[in-house]
Amino acid sequence: LLLILLLLGEYMPNQVPLIVERQGSVLTISLNNPSKKNALNSEMMGAMTAAIEGSGKYSELRAVVIQGSGSVFCSGAEVTSWKAEELQLLLRSLVECPLPTISYVRGICLGGGMGLAGASDFVLAEEGTKFGFPEVKIGMVPAVISPYVARKLTLGKMRESFITGEIFGTSQALSIGFLYGIEKRNENGALQTLISDIEKGGPQAQTHIKRLLNGDILSRKIQERDLALADFISQIREGSESKEGIRSFLEKRKPDWCRDD
Repeated sequence: LLLILLLLGEYMPNQVPLIVERQGSVLTISLNNPSKKNALNSEMMGAMTAAIEGSGKYSELRAVVIQGSGSVFCSGAEVTSWKAEELQLLLRSLVECPLPTISYVRGICLGGGMGLAGASDFVLAEEGTKFGFPEVKIGMVPAVISPYVARKLTLGKMRESFITGEIFGTSQALSIGFLYGIEKRNENGALQTLISDIEKGGPQAQTHIKRLLNGDILSRKIQERDLALADFISQIREGSESKEGIRSFLEKRKPDWCRDD
């Protein structure tokens, strides 16, 4: 099933800001502004936010993949036409998406593209991809994306990368913890393996994990934290998915959420 998200009715197919394609349990969202290296604009960010927010309504979906049309993931935001509030809304929707999210990057991933990747649960990059925060070189600051980049990088590494605006490759991106893995060029084996691994886990459990890590429970005072965590796991243990998982383990079979290959 191929859905092309038309933000404005007069758009022609080659002008749509975003392409949304569902294949089985995976929803793939492709930035579609290749002539400008998939720079984020208002139309693209609005359409992407709507697609991500709508993905949680479909129980058969297990993952959302963000990628770029053509040879580039995302060169950042269009410098003359983007609004901070639009990018913030997009990045929050990506973090709050109940499904596991994967940024599948190639070519270049700069500025706002680094924000998209940082807001995703996983980042897979094709070998040879270039990363960086070049905002400082035009007198700007990567302020809006900084909370999301901080999900992947330490404050020290952010300070170094933000101040210099240096461009770095996949090996360094992997070594500093920004990447989950590196994909060989013109292949998608690593992506398919990751999706397969995700599908082995309970979908409700994965949503609960995201809610746990995105919330404030872990930062509370010890006694309050422990009470909240005990209540959290008690509710999950009473759920049908948890009971099915334990039952399948004892019966030495796959749980019912695993697809038959």
